[in-house]
Amino acid sequence: MRAWLPDTSGHRQLFSALAIDALGTGLFLPFSILYFTATTDLSLGRVGLALSIAALIRIPATAGAGMFCDRFGARRTVVVSNLTQAVGFFNYLLVGSFGHLLIAAVVVQLGNSAFWVAYPPLVHDVAEGKRQESWFALITTLRNAGLGVGALGASLAVAIGGTNGYTAIVAVNAVSFAVAAVLTRLGSPGGDHAVSVPEHGNTTQHADVSGWASTLRDRPFLGFVVLNFGLALLSLAFALAVPVFLVETVRLPPWIPGTVLAVNAVLGAVGATAVGAAITGRRRASSLMASQAIVGGAFMAVLCSAYVPSAVGICLALAAVVLVTVGELIQGLIVAPIVNDRATAASRGRYNSLSQMAFSVGDVVTPALMTMLLAHGPLATWLPMAALAMVDMLGIALLANHLPAMRRRVNRPGRTEPDGSRAAPPAPAPRPMTRRG
Repeated sequence: MRAWLPDTSGHRQLFSALAIDALGTGLFLPFSILYFTATTDLSLGRVGLALSIAALIRIPATAGAGMFCDRFGARRTVVVSNLTQAVGFFNYLLVGSFGHLLIAAVVVQLGNSAFWVAYPPLVHDVAEGKRQESWFALITTLRNAGLGVGALGASLAVAIGGTNGYTAIVAVNAVSFAVAAVLTRLGSPGGDHAVSVPEHGNTTQHADVSGWASTLRDRPFLGFVVLNFGLALLSLAFALAVPVFLVETVRLPPWIPGTVLAVNAVLGAVGATAVGAAITGRRRASSLMASQAIVGGAFMAVLCSAYVPSAVGICLALAAVVLVTVGELIQGLIVAPIVNDRATAASRGRYNSLSQMAFSVGDVVTPALMTMLLAHGPLATWLPMAALAMVDMLGIALLANHLPAMRRRVNRPGRTEPDGSRAAPPAPAPRPMTRRG
């Protein structure tokens, strides 16, 4: 396992910045709505409306963040995103009206959009394009640990300090983003400069010669963006609808949702490097297909929990969260490297912005979709989700024929083809996809 991890020497500031960023986010996330109802006179409905409008802003903001990233570089974009979120969260401390909340929430979403667009290119640049999956695995572990510690700290702050605890959470979160910005800027070189011309030899359909026009002409990649929407929808559907389903429909004990989310968080923190090591050497496409088979199995386990005794239902629910976490970890380690490898240095921001846009749209669509499906019973809710996982598998198989980045092997270098794309090296002997210590 240790040999699989990347050499992170010289990147202490960047890793510290990502950990502090995640810690602050973990502090605020569990109380992102309760904070405003506890510290202002705004109703729950008006708070939800302001946050929903701000979330919609993420869709066009993501496109803008891609252009900013390509123009000024990934590291500078991450710094700006952290500073923007620091300003937004500082304004949360001063919110007293619907309008002020809306403006502050929009500022936060602008910064959040920029971070998730620039974060994958920054990792690519720091890793020098090599063994990206191991870098993403290590950072995923670090960020999930930070989120978990932050959530625990937030619960303690509210339990001890009441309303003052809420205020302290937001203040610490704002400061954490400012500190993360400083540490990111002081970090070792990588992702500092923007590139305005295509990389040598890579002047095919995905070259950056006319900005968004050339990016949008990359039809295989647009297909991958649609696939990303399917991946995002399944992930969001599990987090949003399964806890409600288990309590309201299956009638499992009320402690089940918290347990499910806790297991998801813990496995996300400790399992990323193990999952990454297990899929090393396998083709990215086959690993993605395996992730969808695993996620589909998770939804079938959730469905079956409605038709068995409670004790068995609890076991199925826990099995489902383990399965879906493994599937999500595989996706999280592979999707960003595919996007990075498909793009050139001059277009990596735009390519990642399109990829992230699928998740932004999923954030908007999934709550309404799952609410509608839940009203029609277990079969109408979970069979379509399992079927979507199968459709995703078919899409992955078809796209792999057109996206060389999907055919590369996890954590294995590829050779450069005449068109500048990357092809997979000769295949080593296959290994079973099992977790290794």
